[in-house]
Parts: sequence; C-alpha cells; structure tokens
Amino acid sequence: MKYAPASPEERQKFKSTIVPMLREAVKVELSTIPLYLYSIYSIIKDDGKAGTQARRNMSIVVHQEMLHLALAGNLLTSIESGPQLYSAQFVPTYGGEDDVILHSNIPLRLEPCEKSNLECFLKIEAPYQPPPKLTYDEESANIDFRLHAAPDTERALEQYNSIGEFYTELEDMIKNSGPFITFKNKDLQFAPTEFFPTNMTQVTDQESAHNALKVIIDQGEGSVGVEDAHYQMFLDLYMKRTEWECYAVPYSPTIKTYKDNKLVYALALASNAAYCYLLVTIQKTWQVSDVVLRRALIPNIHSIMVNIMTPLAEFMVEEPFEKGKAAPTFQFYPTEAGEDPSKVDYAAVELQEAIKQRLEEAIDLVHDAKKKEALSVIKFSVDRVPWPIPILTES
Repeated sequence: MKYAPASPEERQKFKSTIVPMLREAVKVELSTIPLYLYSIYSIIKDDGKAGTQARRNMSIVVHQEMLHLALAGNLLTSIESGPQLYSAQFVPTYGGEDDVILHSNIPLRLEPCEKSNLECFLKIEAPYQPPPKLTYDEESANIDFRLHAAPDTERALEQYNSIGEFYTELEDMIKNSGPFITFKNKDLQFAPTEFFPTNMTQVTDQESAHNALKVIIDQGEGSVGVEDAHYQMFLDLYMKRTEWECYAVPYSPTIKTYKDNKLVYALALASNAAYCYLLVTIQKTWQVSDVVLRRALIPNIHSIMVNIMTPLAEFMVEEPFEKGKAAPTFQFYPTEAGEDPSKVDYAAVELQEAIKQRLEEAIDLVHDAKKKEALSVIKFSVDRVPWPIPILTES
C-alpha cells in the first residue's frame, strides 16, 4: 500500500508517541507475569482435582503472557532499540499505593488466589468497550490523523482503565503507522523458529506489526465468551473459586518482610536473583543477531522459569513463615555491574552466581535431609543455565 509522504517532523512526532506506548506495553506484560505466577504458587496442589486444574489454566495464561512480552518487545525493537528489562525503574513493584497498572486505579498486588485476586485479574483483562458510533459530522471533525496522532504522552498513558483499552488505542496507531515508521532490526527479534513457533511474529512492516499486536489483543483481551481469552479464563476460575484451597502466603511481600527469618530471606534473595537472571536473558536476546548465541540464550528462558524459579517458589510456599507460609517477592536484585545495557553480560554472570550463593546459604540453614536435597537439585539446575556470552576480562 502506498502512502502520502510524511515530513520528518510528522515522523518524529508519531514516533515520540508510539515508542513510549510500546515501552509501556512491554512493562504491562512484564507486570502481569509475577501477578499470575504468585497466584498459581498460592494454590495448594490436590492430585488432579480443582486446584490442579486452576493452576494449569493460569499457567496457560502465564505462557501466553511470555509470548505477549516477546511480541511487544519485537514491536519496540522494530522501531527503536529493544527493551531494557533489567532496571530498578522498569521492574514492576507490588503492593504500594502507587503500584497500579497503566496509571489506572487497578492495583498491582501479589495475593493468594482468592476471589478478590481474581476480580483484580478480571479488571486488568477486561475487554475494551468502544465508545458510541459517531455521526457523519462528528466523524468528519477529525480531519487528518496526522494532526491527532501524537497527543501528550503522559496524558495518554493516564487515560486507560484496562489493558484492552490501552491495546485498542495502540492498534489504531499501528494501523496508521505506514507513512511514519520504517520497521527494522528483524535479526534482533524473536523468530518463530526460536520461540513460540505457532504465534511468534517478526515485525518487518505495518502488516506484520498489526499481526503481532492482534495476537496480544485476541489472546489477552478477547471479547466475553471467547474461550481462550484471558478474561474468559479468569471469569471461569472466579465462578469455581470455592473448589480449591490456598496457602496462607503474605500479601505483596518484600525482602524486608523476611529479614528476621534467615532461611526464607536467603530463599527470597535467590528467587529475586533468578527472576532478574530471566530478565537479562530476555533483554540480551533483543541485542544479539548471532545465531549461535541466540540458540544458547533462548533455551535458558524456559530452563530458568521451569527448573529454578518454579521449584524455588514451590519450596517457599511449603516453608513456615509467621502464621502462614512464605512466597517469592519478584523484586529487582542489584549487581555491581549495574543497569547499563552495555554491561548486561557482567550483570548476568553476577546474577547466576548470586542465585548459587543464596541457595548455598539456604542449604546450610536447613536440617531436614529432603529439604537439603531439594535445594541442591535447584542449585544443580542453576549450573546448567550458564551465561553463554563470553566475558573478556579487562586488563
């Protein structure tokens, strides 16, 4: 499709709006993953009954959110540089008065999978309800999209009440992006041969950009009654909530919550380091085009989540804490290398070592042989996901 040429000023104005929105999209997807994981971990396993099914259904949502994170990152990478996930300013926080999604009134809270928790998820994933259809005169008043394509970014990001509403606005921008955006960096994006083969899209033009966004919208914020939409999944879980039990885990715990319990404190630190190791792994993938390095990086994503983060969380929810059980905090774990994207390799190596160090501390603190063995297995798994990028020591 041919478009009327846009001036450099118009292109820059459009880009100055869509880039912050895409960064916000990446953060939205990242924000929801700990929310849903925490809820899953809180559900007590019940040998294939309602609790197990609830965990399985919510795991499908997390799986799709990982896809959505990758797609949102591909969109951003195709227009500018890839996302920086490993940053204290970017890693979402939970439980505070200002911890909300998309500057809305929907709180970000780590909670057990009770009805109030599922109600929050329903608000997050609520389908967008479009405004009433405009009359011809009202429609004609919007003379030229270019003149209205770049509202004040801060104001725009404050106006959304659900992810669905936000993505509908972003979809409109993508549909009109032809004259304004030159898509690039295909070799830095997740490809179907690397990650989620049936739904991954590399963004090379306006059509593929829209296809990527449509996957996020259709899976995440589909209309009521769409079987695989997150909203419908959470609605079904909400209706069945009385059928399973939850551990008495804390509400939005932080590292400070556990400071007086040495074992839980060490486990929480190990969990945070693992979470951040996952983030730097995903971030690095948008920075390298070398096929060999990508083949080493991307499998680590699954290994970190399945073989480190999940068993650590499962161990924690069995560990007594105050009058209930412990659970992960999903917080930023600082390193000496810091947050500079050019030093992400050094941060990654530090994070892997930190996981092992904190696990060793926990192993020394437990006296039960089975617990020692369980933690040792996790530590062994950490050794199996080394950072694949060679680090050159400075002379």
